[in-house]
Amino acid sequence: MVAAASLAALLLAGCAGAPGVSATRSAGAHPASATPPARDLSILAQAWAGYRSVFIASDGRVADPKRGGVTTSEGQSYALLRAAWMGDQPTFDTVWGWTAAHLQVRGDGLFASLWSGGKVQDNNSASDADSDIALALLFGARRFGDGAYHTAALTVLSGMWQHDVVSIDGMSVLAAGNWAAVQQVPGPVINPSYFAPYAYRIFAREDATHPWAGLVDSSYTLIDRCSAATLDGKHGSGLPPNWCAIARGNGSIVSFPQIAGADDYGYDAFRVMWRVALDAVWNNEQRARDYLTRNDFLRTRWNTAQRLDPVYGHDGTVVSGYDDPTVYGGDIGAFVVADPTAATQIEQHLLSSFHPGPPAFFGDASNYFEQNWVWFGLALVAGALPNLDGG
Repeated sequence: MVAAASLAALLLAGCAGAPGVSATRSAGAHPASATPPARDLSILAQAWAGYRSVFIASDGRVADPKRGGVTTSEGQSYALLRAAWMGDQPTFDTVWGWTAAHLQVRGDGLFASLWSGGKVQDNNSASDADSDIALALLFGARRFGDGAYHTAALTVLSGMWQHDVVSIDGMSVLAAGNWAAVQQVPGPVINPSYFAPYAYRIFAREDATHPWAGLVDSSYTLIDRCSAATLDGKHGSGLPPNWCAIARGNGSIVSFPQIAGADDYGYDAFRVMWRVALDAVWNNEQRARDYLTRNDFLRTRWNTAQRLDPVYGHDGTVVSGYDDPTVYGGDIGAFVVADPTAATQIEQHLLSSFHPGPPAFFGDASNYFEQNWVWFGLALVAGALPNLDGG
């Protein structure tokens, strides 16, 4: 394994040489400097080293201790993205090897979403993991000079269009997985936090055989509609729901009551802010800036009370009122464009959850989800997530 100090140097080099990063920063996308601060890089590197030692087995499988050691396609995707950004090829190779051998078993290029007890427990795909893995593979191909990763990514992208993407009233939409694309009642199921328009732009450059620009457009259309929709009789407060559906009859956004808490802004939906902000940072996307500026619920909450609750109802009522660094990692995206001063304050809040160890960790040492999302949030506000594809 690569030492933490070496990882920091690799990340610094990657950020400094990333195409498009400095131009976006000069436009004021977030409060980071042109070069990420050395302290931030050190913490990101230490946390990555700690994560590897605790959550990634020697064979490349990522285990979730909070759920009895299960492995998800989501967990594998996060490890691959972080390894690519950290320049950690040994870990990237190992994690991808396990993922391809044990989860890419559906026969269509996509990944089974849940593995436990030595076998696949849920063969359905999760489209966020599919797209995150494809993005990581394209990053790996560029950063590590391995064309096999590019070929593997194209296989995933083809499978997404076959099974994850559905057409609604002429609009191509990324459903939440193969199961969600064929849902009849009330209609195709979407998870707004799965939309990754920054990735679809990269996919379009690398895969000219599919109309990825349509997914960029539908992502912003549906994030807006889901945030504004009336769900289960409750008017929206500007926050996207964890889950919703598209009615097949008229294309309206409706609740998906089969999943508990679907209407809430909670442990799925908080990732919307991070994903939208990343598109603003990388691509100066005006729709991303408009969404983050227009929907000021989280900014108002923070500036009023200096805290954010982890779960809000669709109408903005507090559902779960406690402090969890996990959600700040995604919520910080709501601030990097519209309120850089508050983004810096939230960054400090996230940093206060860091324990240097060893092994280093954030907050709850056994919470795999928290370790990932605090890291992603800090890396975003520090300007340490370069677009490695190169454009």
